[in-house]
Amino acid sequence: MTGNLITTVFAVLFGLLVLGTVGCFLLLVPALSLLSIATILTALILMFALGCHAGGRRIRISRLRHLGR
Repeated sequence: MTGNLITTVFAVLFGLLVLGTVGCFLLLVPALSLLSIATILTALILMFALGCHAGGRRIRISRLRHLGR
């Protein structure tokens, strides 16, 4: 009788473990997708802002002759 009870308890606990694992996986995958999309969009926006900032500056090129030669 005790062995049958232990088997039943382990079967129920294993079922809850599998159900919890599958549930966590199904909740995690959409969150990771949204997080990766948000990260990529943020990186693209920051790269565009960096390009605008760098492209808006004037670059001065010194036309002085080398003085020691």
